[in-house]
Amino acid sequence: MPARLAYSFVVPGSDDAADGRIAVRSRRRRIWLLSFAAVAAGCFGVLKLQDPVGTPAQRYVSQVSVRGYERVHDYIDPGTAPAEVRAAVAIFIGPPDDYALARVSGPGLVVSAPTKDPDFRGFQLIGHGEWHGCFVHVKRWMTSQPRFSYYELTADERAAFEAGRLSVLSIAVGCSDG
Repeated sequence: MPARLAYSFVVPGSDDAADGRIAVRSRRRRIWLLSFAAVAAGCFGVLKLQDPVGTPAQRYVSQVSVRGYERVHDYIDPGTAPAEVRAAVAIFIGPPDDYALARVSGPGLVVSAPTKDPDFRGFQLIGHGEWHGCFVHVKRWMTSQPRFSYYELTADERAAFEAGRLSVLSIAVGCSDG
């Protein structure tokens, strides 16, 4: 008959644990705390990646698209007011089009041509509207480096713009009362 082999198992947390220096309750508490910390860190990481806390203006401007144009930059308009009341801006580049306003869309967004053109140095206001209680301005760049622009065209984009082969639109959404 074959000889029987004897195996000895030590189950973590059992009363007869090999390492008697750490009490069973202490070991369980440590495992529970480490598990809790890992889950909390994972949740924080997911929330940080999704950035659900953006301002209303940021959430609305992220829903804007311009058919045939590429979104190249998003930012919050700098200023001294708190971020939650400053305008969020998206920059789009694409082919020159006299009717670019017809390309702008967003769920429920309605923009119309302005009745007068306020003085925006380096920009032409081609559309405005109200959306979810926020203002919307659609501006076309008139120069390759307009004053108060927070996006700089690349050398290729600037050359195409100056040759008349590229158009740049700046769409601002602001949800402040002022």
